Amino acid sequence: MVHPLETVDAYDLPTGLSKVGVMFEKMRRAKWTTKVFNVHTAFFLSAIVTWPVFAELELFEAFYEFSRAHENWDLDELVLLVGNLSIALIVSSIYRSRQLRKVVRERAQEYERAERNARHDPLTGLMNRRAFGEVMQKIEAQDTPEGRYMAMIDLDRFKPINDLQGHAAGDAILRRVADRLVEHTGSTDLVARLGGDEFVVIFDTKRPSAAVERLARRLLHAMEKPFEYEGAQLHISCSIGLAHWASGVSQSTALAQADRALYTAKNIGRARFAWYDADLDRDATERAQIETDLREAIVTGQVQPWFQPIVEINAQRLTGFEVLARWTHPERGAIAPEVFIEIAEDSGQISALSNSLLRRACLAARDWDASLSMSFNISPRQFHHPALVSDIKLIIDETGFDPTRLTIEVTERSVIRDFETAREKLNALKAMGISVALDDFGTGYSSLASLRQLPFDRIKIDRGFITNIEQQPQNQKIVSGIMSLARGLELDVTAEGIESREDLDFVKQLDCALGQGFLFDKAVSPDEVAWLLQTKWSNLRGSRTPGDGETPDRSFKAG
Repeated sequence: MVHPLETVDAYDLPTGLSKVGVMFEKMRRAKWTTKVFNVHTAFFLSAIVTWPVFAELELFEAFYEFSRAHENWDLDELVLLVGNLSIALIVSSIYRSRQLRKVVRERAQEYERAERNARHDPLTGLMNRRAFGEVMQKIEAQDTPEGRYMAMIDLDRFKPINDLQGHAAGDAILRRVADRLVEHTGSTDLVARLGGDEFVVIFDTKRPSAAVERLARRLLHAMEKPFEYEGAQLHISCSIGLAHWASGVSQSTALAQADRALYTAKNIGRARFAWYDADLDRDATERAQIETDLREAIVTGQVQPWFQPIVEINAQRLTGFEVLARWTHPERGAIAPEVFIEIAEDSGQISALSNSLLRRACLAARDWDASLSMSFNISPRQFHHPALVSDIKLIIDETGFDPTRLTIEVTERSVIRDFETAREKLNALKAMGISVALDDFGTGYSSLASLRQLPFDRIKIDRGFITNIEQQPQNQKIVSGIMSLARGLELDVTAEGIESREDLDFVKQLDCALGQGFLFDKAVSPDEVAWLLQTKWSNLRGSRTPGDGETPDRSFKAG
């Protein structure tokens, strides 16, 4: 098996100097050699050339006769001094030349190390991002018709090893991972570490897709084998994103496709591979665009609060509204709440979105009849935000909305993780005069525990149990049990999803206090609410049965 460093040679990137570096170093060495050896070479050449001349002209005999005639001048000592100095010059030149040659070698080695460090990962010895980018540029320039396959590899459960075992253990794992990658890939495959625990492989053009899949499975299996470190066995796995780098596709696009495939692999369970899917990519691109547009929509107020009536069932009297989110995109039109609310949660915009909606809803409802309440749903992610209570208080203070008219609804998923923290937040809201309700009751796993430990004023039965309840005997039993539980705990109950007379009759016979659903009315805009309160709901009484051809309003809540 060829070491991964040698794979760079195939693309004019030797493990030491690049070709340009080698040429530069040879020229530099030649220059130093010329400087070093010119002195004593010229000395010896001049001696060889002048010796016959001196002999022919009998200059030595003439010098001897002259020195004998002028013994008092000590010319023989002067000649001895010159001879000694000449020998010293020769020895010094040789010694100096060796020193300079040693300096040149050291500089060349330093240059080689600098070149190597600039192009290779010092921990694993694989190509680094820079060298890998240069290789990709060369591959892109070749533009082979069949293209190549690429694998983006990310380690699973690697962070706990760094946190618990230390960075030395993490470094050891990364070196072993690199060894296993090199061991299982071919000598003509290119392996690089992009950074952290992320690696990438570009396969040889001769590998078909089936061979790439087989290799991906072998890599998954190889990474699941335990790693030995100081007598302990450490376990990780990896996720792999596969993509075909087709001819004419830029390197940045190819990497992005492999990265999206990796994201898919992680989302469907980790320790597996996934191929890049163009349809999923289009969905992801659209989702990313919606995420970007949503940031502007929150600031500009494109996302508006709409209001769905909540009715006292026995008296058929309007008691309040629940806030629902609506977004009409200037180009895409109406975007479903289940789409943009999920995106807001995933992108960390849910608090900004909810605060904007609550502020606008409070301003719209501030001047309605004082007997009308307003329910507002808080998502699990927003509920865990440290500034939740202070944000709500600030909005109440800014808008002047009566907090006793406001009900904050939270789901069981919001409170199940930490009952003590949830109790503190709910008590803080209640201290402001705000009521709290447990939304979507019956869909969780510990609803009874939630009701016993937390200070709820009301529970809301999930629409899934109410809609078409006449045809769902099992749901009838569940709803009957919930009503008995609520009466025992002295809690009000709101039944969501009342969409037919049969639904209404069933919850009415169970003495359910409040109802909400399309049977009473769909969600309407703030302007429509103001108009309806002056007309149809002017006496705060009214209900309507949906007409033929209308469809239920199954909208997601504001938060």
